[in-house]
Amino acid sequence: MTCALCNRFQGKWSIADMTKPSTFRGKNRHHIIPKFTWNEMCNSAESCYCCNLLVSGCCGCFHQHNIKESDILYGSLHFYYPTTIADAELQESSKNLVFFMRNGQRFIVELFATEDDDCPVPDSWDYIPVSRRTSPNTNSSMALATIKRWISTCIATHCSPESFCNSPDNPTLPTRVVDVGLDDGVVKLVEPKGARSKYICLSHCWGLEQIITTETSTLEEHKKCIAWERLSKTFQDAILLSRALGIKYIWIDSLCIIQNDPNDWNVESANMAAVYTNGHLTIAATKSANGAGGLFASTPDFEVANKTSDGEAYRLFFRERIDHHIDMEPFVHDESRNTTATYHPLLTRGWVYQERLLSTRILHFGPSEVYFECRSSIECECDMIEFHGSSPETPIPLFKIEHAEAMSDYEQDWAQQEQYKDQVRYQGANLWRTIVGCYTALLLKLSKDRLPAISGIAKDLASRRKSRYLAGLWEESINDDLLWSVELPSRYKKPRPEPRNAPTWSWASVDSQILYWGGVLFTDLDQDGALIERQPYSHLAIVEKCEVTWSAVDEFGANAGGFLMISGLVVKGVLEREVETVQHEGGYVENIVHFASFSNRNSANNKDRLRLRIRTDYLLDHDGPGQNQIKPGTDVLCLRMSVIQEGSTDHLISLILRESPGMNPGSFERIGMVVLKKKPPPIDPVGELFREAELRTVTIV
Repeated sequence: MTCALCNRFQGKWSIADMTKPSTFRGKNRHHIIPKFTWNEMCNSAESCYCCNLLVSGCCGCFHQHNIKESDILYGSLHFYYPTTIADAELQESSKNLVFFMRNGQRFIVELFATEDDDCPVPDSWDYIPVSRRTSPNTNSSMALATIKRWISTCIATHCSPESFCNSPDNPTLPTRVVDVGLDDGVVKLVEPKGARSKYICLSHCWGLEQIITTETSTLEEHKKCIAWERLSKTFQDAILLSRALGIKYIWIDSLCIIQNDPNDWNVESANMAAVYTNGHLTIAATKSANGAGGLFASTPDFEVANKTSDGEAYRLFFRERIDHHIDMEPFVHDESRNTTATYHPLLTRGWVYQERLLSTRILHFGPSEVYFECRSSIECECDMIEFHGSSPETPIPLFKIEHAEAMSDYEQDWAQQEQYKDQVRYQGANLWRTIVGCYTALLLKLSKDRLPAISGIAKDLASRRKSRYLAGLWEESINDDLLWSVELPSRYKKPRPEPRNAPTWSWASVDSQILYWGGVLFTDLDQDGALIERQPYSHLAIVEKCEVTWSAVDEFGANAGGFLMISGLVVKGVLEREVETVQHEGGYVENIVHFASFSNRNSANNKDRLRLRIRTDYLLDHDGPGQNQIKPGTDVLCLRMSVIQEGSTDHLISLILRESPGMNPGSFERIGMVVLKKKPPPIDPVGELFREAELRTVTIV
């Protein structure tokens, strides 16, 4: 007898059906109920023992998380089953119940078995996912033992000279560190003046409320003692964990950098790469949006054990689903619907990106468990962080590891051989463009930090690339680095920041996420481990000169201006604007669209004009004052840049410029990009657009 709600833990088609060479093979076996009420589940539990155990397990989770049954609006059931017998263990088999609450939130319960001998699963059931139980609290002795095991395993297995995790045993301490009071319980700021010792770094969200900081007026006081009650909960937890790990010093940005001293801030922010790279461990308050959130969390599960109606014993565990979306979802613009923003707010912050990428080892304290990243592997308490859902079929791209591997390629002997140099250079250039695409999806409180917050990664890469760094671009790959675009609809774009963060030809001049041509690539290796050759391309414009002036201690920090002289075919046009209505989430919204219109000089008929849609870099016609507001009818230039093949399509890419209205007469500013496509290749690089173009050298500021 089946059950309409749970199907008694059976897939849509039986296992026996899946073994037959028939139309059943490869069919979707998942059992999904899109909507049911809690009363319907309770009523079903009276006649179905499987629904009964589901009700018991869910009620246990509700109680642990202070959820009342009356809070539930409705639920949906998602039971996934493998489609084939041969590789059943490699396919999705998660069992989730999603409850939609009256307050608009969701609460997701997952059920699982363990591999332990005392956790039987009845033979009469279809596939049940297998996972590990987490520690009951991330501050427990069980969690601490796991943390120590992860760190010691990394040191023992990943720290050979050839490995990615080979950090110094006794590094020079940063300019200032916090003494955690390992011996006497007194927390204080120290200036080690070149002394060497292991230290920990803290990665955290400052939040909206002011946390304790070191300023010129409190520096001497903090050297004597920092009162425990003045420390935020996150700082207190990090200090307690440092003591438990037996490490005397911790580096905390708000305490170790003098916050009201611009010179000290510039110097210390320029040292970020060394601080995080040389640290023994970085502790990340990943679940906390501010200092009050702390590190630690209760992570309970609820056990249900009994026998089926046929007398088979079972033991299952229920818990709030552990979410492993540890990377920002860049195109979810509503933060309340962004999984990373909800569960891991720290990982949405721009400053944290380089902290995470440069640290040798990171210990993340999430809402459901502790997980550990190093340059060689990633671990979590439930053992499923490398995969989507509960399926080991699709690994998550582990960009920290990809980054470590790419950086190590520069140090390999084979990379110095002539036949590999171009490939290694392209790999490094593509790595940077991938980093920029990921980084610009993150949030910064201050727009002026656009370049400083990634300066540590840039400095680390510069030591290997041996190329000039130019406000977020690199001299050796500047033609490719200029081909960035903003793909967001106009309603999500912002005005260009004033004062400027960077010259307009740099991605750092805008506040939106940018994309580079070819998309984000997480690897440049084929299935055999060989470097992938680049698809055909042709750069048609020539960069004659590029200069940048910086306002920080070096070229990697804040930018004071710069110019780019570039030669290529240009054609004159006029900016046009339209408002289109598009369907969006069950309704309609208005979207502003800009075009560049180009007339045929040999024709008196206005209908012969060529009209191309512009991918604008920012909100061109925002309300309010400022030189960035650009109205329809503005004269523009279209500068032909490159032809890039992607798949079976050629793309002719051009920049849209307008004359600079500021202090740079005769200079131009970048405002967007136009792209012409041709499938199959090749595309005519002259075509209708550049048939009457002139060769010209323009200066972009």
